Amino acid sequence: MVDFSELPGWLLLALPVIAILSYMVFRRSDSGSGQKSHFSSEYFKGLNYLLNDEQGKALDIFVKLVETDWETIDTHFALGKIFRKNGEIDKAIKIHQGLIARPSLPERHRNRVLLELGYDYLGAGWFDRAEGLFKEVLIHDPRSEKALQNLILIYQQEKDWHKAIDAAENLFSENPRRVGPMISQYYCELADIARAKGDISQGEHYAQQALRYDTASVRATIILADMAMASGDYQKAKTLLQQIEKQDAEFLPMVMDKLVECHHQEDESEALMDYLAQLEQRHVSLPLLESHAKVLERYKGQQAALDYVTEKLKKNPTLDGMNQLLSFNATNGDEDLRMMISGLKSAVDVMKDEQSAFQCKQCGFKTNTLYWLCPSCHNWGSVKPFACEPAC
Repeated sequence: MVDFSELPGWLLLALPVIAILSYMVFRRSDSGSGQKSHFSSEYFKGLNYLLNDEQGKALDIFVKLVETDWETIDTHFALGKIFRKNGEIDKAIKIHQGLIARPSLPERHRNRVLLELGYDYLGAGWFDRAEGLFKEVLIHDPRSEKALQNLILIYQQEKDWHKAIDAAENLFSENPRRVGPMISQYYCELADIARAKGDISQGEHYAQQALRYDTASVRATIILADMAMASGDYQKAKTLLQQIEKQDAEFLPMVMDKLVECHHQEDESEALMDYLAQLEQRHVSLPLLESHAKVLERYKGQQAALDYVTEKLKKNPTLDGMNQLLSFNATNGDEDLRMMISGLKSAVDVMKDEQSAFQCKQCGFKTNTLYWLCPSCHNWGSVKPFACEPAC
């Protein structure tokens, strides 16, 4: 029995080519003996070169085969993928450029050759050339999902959000649940750019467009709330921020300071404390203790906050809770006790710093920075506040 784990990497990648060519040979078993013999001879010669890692010579053989029978074109596609995966982009480009330059190339294969050459250029970082090829594919097939998806990737890399939106909208009707949130993120990018330029009206327009494509866009809601707060409309900002609970409650802890400020500016301390208490009942797993404790200390005094934290820690010990408890006791007792509490708090702070604040729900990537586009798996909106287990 063959142990595939012991085979060289290039040979493992070549196995699909070998399988394709073998199929081609045996498919011709019913053909005339002369044609079969010629094809088999060329096949084994090319296969021998491939197995001896003489890929250039193998390619020359397979080029001759495709001139005889365009049904062998899959061989070239498989070889091109091998070269791309091995980082030999120049060889992959040579294969596909050779195919596209042939006047005898059947029209039914043209788009696939253009796509493969586009992938080569993407791998080489030549985005302008790849863009041109994917656009050419769309001339022949305006609904080509592969061409549109790759154009979107290019526009994302170039941060050309208007072009990304135009390309993605061609896919929206087919899959609105997947494409809608992506378009929403593009509009959020435009909203952030407009805000940075001081164009509040345009920023609001783009954020509203983002919500039109994805009503659950927490990012768009935060953008609108921030602009409302900047203009002094705290009531509007509060209403917007409270909507996040329905959009995605996991993001509530990261907007609690904004919500507290909105209530404070509107002189709604009692409403704020009631709101926090209700939130904790509805979302027992969310880390809201620190925010709630600070609000209680601000409006009812340190003892009320201390009682609250102590009671919470009895039921559910967490680092946030212990840190808050130590903060309240840092100024109490004699000097030795204060020093001991300070040391404990420093240890807890170190443990908290070692924790990641955010994690991608798709690939597990952890970070202390909120990325709307995961740097690891490149999924939009998959990075969320990290849910730490109790007593972690």
